[in-house]
Amino acid sequence: MNTPPSRAVTPQVPFTVLGGYLGAGKTTLLNRLLHDNKGRRIALLINDFGAINIDAQLIESRTDQQINLTNGCVCCGLSDGFDEAIAQLLTSPTPPEHIVVEASGVADVHSLAQYGNTPGLTLDAVVVVADALNIRQKATDKYVANTVKRQLAAADLLLLNKVDLVSTSQRSDLRQWLQTLCNGAPIIDTTFCALPEALLLGDGTRPNRSDSAKDAAHPQNHPLNHGEAYVTWHYQSSDRLTQLQIDQFLQDLPNTVLRGKGFFNTSKGLLEWHQVGKQQRLTPAEPRQELGTTLVAIGLKPQLNPVELDTLASQHL
Repeated sequence: MNTPPSRAVTPQVPFTVLGGYLGAGKTTLLNRLLHDNKGRRIALLINDFGAINIDAQLIESRTDQQINLTNGCVCCGLSDGFDEAIAQLLTSPTPPEHIVVEASGVADVHSLAQYGNTPGLTLDAVVVVADALNIRQKATDKYVANTVKRQLAAADLLLLNKVDLVSTSQRSDLRQWLQTLCNGAPIIDTTFCALPEALLLGDGTRPNRSDSAKDAAHPQNHPLNHGEAYVTWHYQSSDRLTQLQIDQFLQDLPNTVLRGKGFFNTSKGLLEWHQVGKQQRLTPAEPRQELGTTLVAIGLKPQLNPVELDTLASQHL
């Protein structure tokens, strides 16, 4: 019996919500994304252009509501409304590869994240930045405590920023306390929100056979070009998997995987996998005959154990 041809899959633009209370470091993180970007079409939706530090030589064109940069990024203001800004980006002749919205310091990031479920978009993650020096005090302030706690509870990935301003013992206590509020979201210590873009938004590439063929027999960790704090794990196989195998693998995946992506090869076609912290997504992918199961995971070097992931893959995949 002939197998019916696979349907083309309409690409969805990944949508990331960046939240955190006032002064946590969100704008610092946005500035890093703008200046470290290497040609990807990233769109940033922000409330105030004035807070963004953009070198004059990086600006290609500018209007009251939009700044186009030479590195592929675009900054869009929100004064005309959030829906209008999203619609303009999605109908652009060159739509973005990723949309990041900077929520205001008092915004309900969970509600904003629901936009990621609208046509044309797919929710990548809610990333919340917390100020290590002040977050605990803000979470007990009678005026803002509810807002702060809602933000922490909505996080798929929590950046504990400004850890250089607290002692080691304070940091340890703070992390334990945060774990009770962020519903199991991984916590990453940062200073000036310094972390690889590949961990926050993915690196803009799709893993392919040539990238990972060298790892097929013996998947191993590879350092990212961002110091030695982060490592990646690669896995590749030509075997076709059942849904049960995939579900068991993802269910047993340790929370030390901060970001994961790739493709699972099944008899019904490819499934594309994305994970950021506790946010996990599995969707049908465009058919690619040359591509088998190809997976990449990123985590902290002291925590992510490539051998553990090798074992997990051998058990389930």
